[in-house]
Amino acid sequence: MRSIFFIGLVLVGLVNLIGCAPAVVKEAQLDQPFTLFVRERAQLGNLQIRFIGVPEDSRCPLDVECVWAGNAKIVLGVSLKDSDETVITINSTVDPQEALYAGYRIRFVSLKPERFSERLINPAEYRVTLIVSRAP
Repeated sequence: MRSIFFIGLVLVGLVNLIGCAPAVVKEAQLDQPFTLFVRERAQLGNLQIRFIGVPEDSRCPLDVECVWAGNAKIVLGVSLKDSDETVITINSTVDPQEALYAGYRIRFVSLKPERFSERLINPAEYRVTLIVSRAP
């Protein structure tokens, strides 16, 4: 009985692996803003960027008057073709607001949706706008 259960688990796992569609990669252009949802990827030549998530979002809610604008911290995975991914963190308000990677400058432009005091943001709703350019 135990072996039938184990074989069933293995088969379910294999079906799930086979049924998974490959991740869609957006094409983006250097020096042009582009937007990514969480877990989405963009390709800029041989550079690939993945939006991992938002571990910190203390931006001032739109329906509140704040003394400080707050900050959103985003985490990105970056890699060159056929290389391991490097994780970088950049911020909306505090430094660093941009990162250098393999001759590219990755700049945080904006994060949506905006915050409101009485509404929690589902992590899957986040979308970040970035601009990537060649570093001098």
